[in-house]
Amino acid sequence: MRENNFFLDILETILSSLIVIFIIYMTIAVPEQVSGSSMEPNFHTGERILVEKISKHFKDFERGEVVVLNPPGNDNVDYIKRIVGIPGDIIKVENYLTQGTCTEGGPDLKDGRSLKIEDGSFLVMGDNRDNSADSRVFGLVEQKRIVGRAVFRFWPLNRMGFI
Repeated sequence: MRENNFFLDILETILSSLIVIFIIYMTIAVPEQVSGSSMEPNFHTGERILVEKISKHFKDFERGEVVVLNPPGNDNVDYIKRIVGIPGDIIKVENYLTQGTCTEGGPDLKDGRSLKIEDGSFLVMGDNRDNSADSRVFGLVEQKRIVGRAVFRFWPLNRMGFI
């Protein structure tokens, strides 16, 4: 009889833990793995980060924050990018930087044309401008497509820390 209670207690503990983990995963934070070189030198392929999902409902995103998002038209892919333009900003993509640094516009952000960022939209770019599919390619990102803020790097251990 004691063995049955022991196994029921273990089963109850496991199920309770799984439910708590599921709730945290769906509402509070989610681990993500960085893939690709678009955020180098700050983030590298294989690094693992924690993405916090709650504060986006209470605190505005700020320029410079690193976020994880689903690009327009693709709910199955997560991109890590930096917010470089916030609502109210007037942006203009120009190629005035040093030779070899890509700043050219794309299909939605035309090179040399000004664009006002409307409420609920953000301009995002990868830190590695030469190798990044970002707002220059897929346009502005609606706030509802932002999964959350990248807040903590937990792998590799030698780079562990808050972002």
